[in-house]
Amino acid sequence: MIRENLLKALLSLLIILIVMGGLGFWLEEEMSMLTNWVVDRIGFTGLCLILLITDTFVTPFLPDILLLVIAKSDLAEHWLAYVFILGAVSVCAGMLGWSIGRWLGHFSLTQRLYGPITAEQQDFVRKYGFWGVALGAITPLPYSFTCWTAGVIGLRWPKVLAASLLFRIPRMILYYLLIASTGGLFA
Repeated sequence: MIRENLLKALLSLLIILIVMGGLGFWLEEEMSMLTNWVVDRIGFTGLCLILLITDTFVTPFLPDILLLVIAKSDLAEHWLAYVFILGAVSVCAGMLGWSIGRWLGHFSLTQRLYGPITAEQQDFVRKYGFWGVALGAITPLPYSFTCWTAGVIGLRWPKVLAASLLFRIPRMILYYLLIASTGGLFA
């Protein structure tokens, strides 16, 4: 299962790189104008609020779009600070998502959706839960869903926080670097 998820994550990352590279090659000037327009309208605080909402609630919105906005706008000059802050906001959003999952885990509908958690599954979660959150934190798949699920199944808060801090912020920095470099990939 871990190998399959890693392969899916790598394939997703490859697809994102190809799309971003194509956009960067064919629409470089338009993307720069659009991203600067977005930053002028909502500012960096607006980007943080968008990320807080989309990483707290399960949405199909990828945070990588915000990284693209930074990479192709005037914010790129101080990218490391902005991306680090976005990573920290994402971790906070994930912990809010964990809290929501923890709360939802008490409802019978949620318990029916996830099914009964056996002792064997609980042992698995205790043993590998940290790595499950780490995998969710680094892949393009919805991080919020990973955190909600960790809350529902009762993964301890410190494990979720540690995995999120150790993997989500570096993931944001690495993905930014990949996105920022895609403009020149096909030139």
